[in-house]
Amino acid sequence: MTVKELKEALAQYPENMDVFVAERKSEFAYGLVNSVRMEEITFAENPDFDEDDVQAKDIVAVIDEE
Repeated sequence: MTVKELKEALAQYPENMDVFVAERKSEFAYGLVNSVRMEEITFAENPDFDEDDVQAKDIVAVIDEE
């Protein structure tokens, strides 16, 4: 994805929306961004959390190599 394409993809989301980078899918240090999506993410200290461990939830923009 080029800078122009990334700007166009992000333009559909509110300007104050947080942007996160998705988990790496390959073993390389860098990867090309191929998509932007909106996703609800959960913040918790424990990766195997249950509802009691949830500290916050937010809807964010996610840039991804897939």
